[in-house]
Amino acid sequence: ETRSAQPVGRSWSVQELRRKSYDDLHKLWYVLYMERNMLLTERQLSRRRQLFFPQPQRLVKVRKSMGAIKQVLGERKRKKIAEHLASKMELGMQDEAENMDGLDDDD
Repeated sequence: ETRSAQPVGRSWSVQELRRKSYDDLHKLWYVLYMERNMLLTERQLSRRRQLFFPQPQRLVKVRKSMGAIKQVLGERKRKKIAEHLASKMELGMQDEAENMDGLDDDD
């Protein structure tokens, strides 16, 4: 009864999470994972006892936050891959230019 009257926080936004370090995101993921498991257990117990599950929007907020973390990590991964490919392309062009210079010296 008192739990359904307590205010519930909000989910994390992608913009907020972009400012976090990888370690902070990892810690937050773990906290949200534990919270999600606790809420799922609580929901299952409520169903078994045929009781009302207090504040079901808590589970939605946790899932949205976890989705936002996945989105931020995906953005970082794609950026890292793009940077790696760009550096490989740059190195490949430098090697090609050096090879062309070597061919010109033989003539």
